[in-house]
Amino acid sequence: MRSHRTNRASRAATAAGVAAALCLSCESAPTGRDRLLDAAAAIERLSSLAYEYAYEGTGSAAGSYTGRARLLWAEGEPPIYWAELRPSPSWAPPAGPGEPPPGDARAEAPALILSGGGDYVAARDEASARFRHGTISGGSGHLVANAPFAVLAAFTDPQPFQAELASDLEVVSRETIGGDLCDVLRGTTTEFGSAQVWWHIGVEDDLPRAFRWEADDGSGALAFEIRSILVDPRLTPDQLAIRVDLLDSGGEEVVDEDARRLEPGVPAPDWSLETEAGSPLRLSDLRGDIVVLSFVASWCAPCRDLAAAYAALPERWTGDGVRFFHLNAWESPEVDPGRIAREWGLDAPLLLRAERIAFDYKLASVPALFVVDAAGDLALVRNPALADPEAQARELEQTLQALIDADP
Repeated sequence: MRSHRTNRASRAATAAGVAAALCLSCESAPTGRDRLLDAAAAIERLSSLAYEYAYEGTGSAAGSYTGRARLLWAEGEPPIYWAELRPSPSWAPPAGPGEPPPGDARAEAPALILSGGGDYVAARDEASARFRHGTISGGSGHLVANAPFAVLAAFTDPQPFQAELASDLEVVSRETIGGDLCDVLRGTTTEFGSAQVWWHIGVEDDLPRAFRWEADDGSGALAFEIRSILVDPRLTPDQLAIRVDLLDSGGEEVVDEDARRLEPGVPAPDWSLETEAGSPLRLSDLRGDIVVLSFVASWCAPCRDLAAAYAALPERWTGDGVRFFHLNAWESPEVDPGRIAREWGLDAPLLLRAERIAFDYKLASVPALFVVDAAGDLALVRNPALADPEAQARELEQTLQALIDADP
């Protein structure tokens, strides 16, 4: 069997050969497809890479980060990476609702540092002073759920640009990104719903410098820009890993995520979040009641469908000590989640900035649904929620009825 590196070299040669054949078959300038094939071949030739980036996204791609990323390809292995996201997603910015933090506050904000690419993954969150580590095989993949904000997927995908290569792309202009002249490609994709995409491919080295994505239905948009890049720097695995045996925690809490089970019968992670009115609410203060936690975001159509499927349940269980809460996570900064919740017909209280506790509940995205019994233990864990909202609503109803029937 050929090694991973041999396969990479073979694919690089194939991609380069196809690109060359396409160019020789015509006298016109390279097409958008040609340039993406050039980029795929250039990525295949990489041994290591370091860059600084900026990410801005709204809706389903909501986020605003800057930082650094490093990648290293080892023989027979997928690329491993180290990535910095600043500010940390769990950081509460010192600004008014919906307002971005001042530039100086953002520069001083705590960061989230991620390490992954193999089975072992780790996350060091300066905002919460916690270091978490585990394995993908052990159920700790949520630790690197934020990696796509910093690590461009084209650098880690075994077959980059497949969605774009399946559609028509055109070279529309040339622009300079981070001091490097780039061909600007424009096309469409249906990989995450119908959308327009733009790629900036370096003229000199064929490596991607920027990526834009805009959903045709307006549900989300993102812009990723590489502001500086260093090709094939000298990197070692120890420079990218943040393994617990290499950690100088400096007083941080160290959590083994593989050992921390999140299943019915274990205590629900405690939290304190703010209501829309700005009042704090702590889960442990609700002890004695049955608590339903539904993680939602305004851009999430399955969240809306799930909420609609069990909209009648809060009123039905009011007299039985059941409390319903919608926890808003990964929200677009320009959106008023309270207004969206009311448009959806949600009467249950809405709690804000739930991404601050996402790691505690091992969330990678929304929707997710949890039920906490009167003793504070988990009674239902659906992360993610069932794809069929009606089936999820029935399971929720059955769980609540079982808890009430079991109460002496």
